[in-house]
Amino acid sequence: MIKKNTLLIVNCIFLLFFIKLKAQVLDTDQVSIDVSVPEIALIDIEPSNEQITFNIAAVSNAGEKIDVSSLTNNTKWINYTSSLAPTSSSRNVSAQIISGNVPSGMELKLIAGSYTGTGAGTHGTSSGVITLSTSSQNIITNIGGAYTDNGSSNGHQLTYSLNIINYSLLDFEDTDTLIITFTLIDN
Repeated sequence: MIKKNTLLIVNCIFLLFFIKLKAQVLDTDQVSIDVSVPEIALIDIEPSNEQITFNIAAVSNAGEKIDVSSLTNNTKWINYTSSLAPTSSSRNVSAQIISGNVPSGMELKLIAGSYTGTGAGTHGTSSGVITLSTSSQNIITNIGGAYTDNGSSNGHQLTYSLNIINYSLLDFEDTDTLIITFTLIDN
């Protein structure tokens, strides 16, 4: 009986030793992975190959008001991609006329609509209607890390409208081509 008990004890010790060997980690190693996200500030207007033209129709009866109510255009969209630097809290999009003049007696208004599309992140907020001038004005504010996706129907739709503000200054020879610049800037 001593032999059987000794054999049983030896078998138990061997089994515990075997389990301990199985549970031991024999070696480990590590891999260091550096991830770096670049600061990105990209903006474009879609579709980019179309010029906007406003043609004011002549009135047909004396005494009629020149009707510019239909002189609006909403075919353009602002697309952007933004990743912020640690020192930046958000970005804005500004607009300004850098070449040409709005005809005398008229004003050109612009509104950037609310974000729509298939992008992701913290998209900006429309600043509402502005009257375009040679001074830079925010049209979209508080853009964080985001992308709008590319093309028309993504981003912020731009709506331009032309208004007459002073009939006494209208001049039929007063035509010009305006160039408007949009800038994505840090706050």
